[in-house]
Amino acid sequence: FGAGNVISLFSNTYPNVPVDTWSASWDQADLTDLQIAGNDAKKYANLVFAGIEFTSQPVNAAAMTHFYFDLWTPNPTAGVVFKVKLVDFGANGTFAGGDDTEHELTFDTASTPALVTGNWIRFDIPFTAFAGLTTRGHLAQLIIAGGLNTVYVDNVLFHK
Repeated sequence: FGAGNVISLFSNTYPNVPVDTWSASWDQADLTDLQIAGNDAKKYANLVFAGIEFTSQPVNAAAMTHFYFDLWTPNPTAGVVFKVKLVDFGANGTFAGGDDTEHELTFDTASTPALVTGNWIRFDIPFTAFAGLTTRGHLAQLIIAGGLNTVYVDNVLFHK
């Protein structure tokens, strides 16, 4: 993607916007920052759900069309799900301020993309798939959850 068409939360390719935390105090996950073949990545272990917050400087992704990230897991994927939720704090920029919107998507071995063990999975999700996320001008949270105990995450961004 051209740099002018991307808002990056985490990538070695693009400049990143500020993210307050990649593992919020209220989540249930252990985060490790590491490198894989010289490339920065995030490892979530003991994952029940992880809260990634960019609340101090919400992202205006209104002009973007897709949410993108790469995921790798060593865990068996049969019979488990992986969930991704985006939360927009609305025009007032405040959680539970009355104008929040959000939507959670669920992925498994039969979804597109499909969960697989031991291979990088490219998630390039059109915002239209997040039907309940009716505003994107003040995105402030990304929550990942599900039955995969360990996941590696890279290239977390919005693009058009």
